[in-house]
Amino acid sequence: MTIQISLGQSAVMVSLFDPTEYKINSKANWNVVAPEYHYNWANKHEGPFKSTAKVVNLAEINSSDKVLDIACGTGAVSAEIFCHLDKTGLLVGIDMSRTALFIAKKTTHGPNVDFFEMDAENLGFNFTFDKILCQYGLMFFPNTARVLKAVRKILKPDGKIVFAVHGTAEEVPYFSSIMSSVLKYMPDIRPKGTPTVHRFGNSDDLKKELASAGFSDVSITRHVFSYEAGTFEEYWHDYMHSTANSIRPKIESAGNNITDKIKNDSRKNAERYIKDGKTIFPWTVLTASAYNT
Repeated sequence: MTIQISLGQSAVMVSLFDPTEYKINSKANWNVVAPEYHYNWANKHEGPFKSTAKVVNLAEINSSDKVLDIACGTGAVSAEIFCHLDKTGLLVGIDMSRTALFIAKKTTHGPNVDFFEMDAENLGFNFTFDKILCQYGLMFFPNTARVLKAVRKILKPDGKIVFAVHGTAEEVPYFSSIMSSVLKYMPDIRPKGTPTVHRFGNSDDLKKELASAGFSDVSITRHVFSYEAGTFEEYWHDYMHSTANSIRPKIESAGNNITDKIKNDSRKNAERYIKDGKTIFPWTVLTASAYNT
């Protein structure tokens, strides 16, 4: 959404964050990048997806538990959850991307497994779960307070939640090496207030968000993984066609001069992580658990 603001005799166009438009665009983007995201990252347990087993183990799932996987994507966490359940348990995964859900359904299936196209801010269940998990989704929800409030309503008393989020920009240079360069030359590329991947990278912010929603015994653990992104050219291509796919048209429309400047700055930012031609990034992930009391 763009509005015009008058400043004396002049006027400027200001881009405002629109949650509905953001969700529509996010859904469309994930429907495009889901296969690459799955086969190059999630399914291979590369980089941040080395945390998948840790997230599920932290949930302490019993074989008969009813478990919800929010923003399940292509089903990395769901597949791991399923291994802990027997026929008396239940696994439900929700996501807004039909393409991602199609992959998840092919990966994990059974009489006690269901996947639904659903917005996490509008959870539609008339029963409760023992455990609720969400890997790399919380930071992208426009209204996290609304999501967490809805989660508490469908989580059994003393039920457990487990979330995983990415660390700060300094702790996840895979994202920041390029994105900081993009913002340097195109500071208005996204409306102010747009959720970012580092939104809960600070453990205090994450803990405060969960505690404010009414969850107790909040515990946060910091993990540091690594991710080999190949040569810089391979890293640049993969980032622009997956992570930055939704903003790539805007970058390209700025012209070759701006694109080249962004790429050159990104190369300089990534230099410290390049050894023997390979770009190897450290990657901090925060896992959080809490209870519904």
